[in-house]
Amino acid sequence: MRRGAIGAALMVLALSTVAGCGLAHVASNALGFFVPSQSPGDVDALATHLGVEVEGISGYTSQSSWTAIGAYQPPSTSLRLYLGVSMSPQDSSPAQTPANLGVYVQLAKSLVNAGQAYAILRVGWEWSTTYYSWGVQNTTPAQYVTAFDDIVTTMRSVPGQHFFFDWCAAADEVPTNGSYAASYPGDQYVDYIGTDQYDNPGSSWADTLNTVGGLSYTVDFAKAHDKFVSVPEWGLNGADDPTFINLMHGFIENPSNDVGYSSYFSYDGTVDSDITQFPQSQAAFAQDFG
Repeated sequence: MRRGAIGAALMVLALSTVAGCGLAHVASNALGFFVPSQSPGDVDALATHLGVEVEGISGYTSQSSWTAIGAYQPPSTSLRLYLGVSMSPQDSSPAQTPANLGVYVQLAKSLVNAGQAYAILRVGWEWSTTYYSWGVQNTTPAQYVTAFDDIVTTMRSVPGQHFFFDWCAAADEVPTNGSYAASYPGDQYVDYIGTDQYDNPGSSWADTLNTVGGLSYTVDFAKAHDKFVSVPEWGLNGADDPTFINLMHGFIENPSNDVGYSSYFSYDGTVDSDITQFPQSQAAFAQDFG
């Protein structure tokens, strides 16, 4: 990821095989960023500002329509794309996904043509929440699993692809339409098991780790399925909290957690996690990840 020891480890290329695609995969603790512009230049500028090395850029497809999902255009960059792939538009649901799989063929071709054949794709991210059309308020676990598996199968059918697929919940969001495990798409469709984690000063770190969908909970579930862990979104939550940065760094860097990649969400929005607004946290991030 960022430090010399990890950079040396990357040169050695410690390889593991990811189930479902038969490809050698580098477990690298790769660091990425999300910025509002989804611009590689702005990601590079943030990494330079913080004095860290960055290997990935987070982005999202549209949720406005089926056509818009398929029309996503990847950025021109050598950074690996960590892409949130909408499972259905805002006014639809996963029950309609099987009839609209053509848009995922289009999306997959665009990714391959843009040099993102090895993109990591978060299909139907934060499925355990009610934020999105594929959330627990609008689908059964069976409908979600069917849609996820159909999208993966469809995108893998495109020549030249070597995509990795991330099944990603949201920490502190316990599914209300069935158990956590009931929405698991199956080992042959999943390469990473992830959770999105934002600072929650109202909860203890132990609760952050162990709640359903929490960090340690995710690690345990991933180990049971022989998968890498991801933290595709993580960040502050409106307050300067360097302790949270330190704790997240410790979790991400702990080799026993098998974190393949993480991406800091630097955004002054609903969740105010713009790292540049919080000087103590910014210093902690630079120290830990630099």
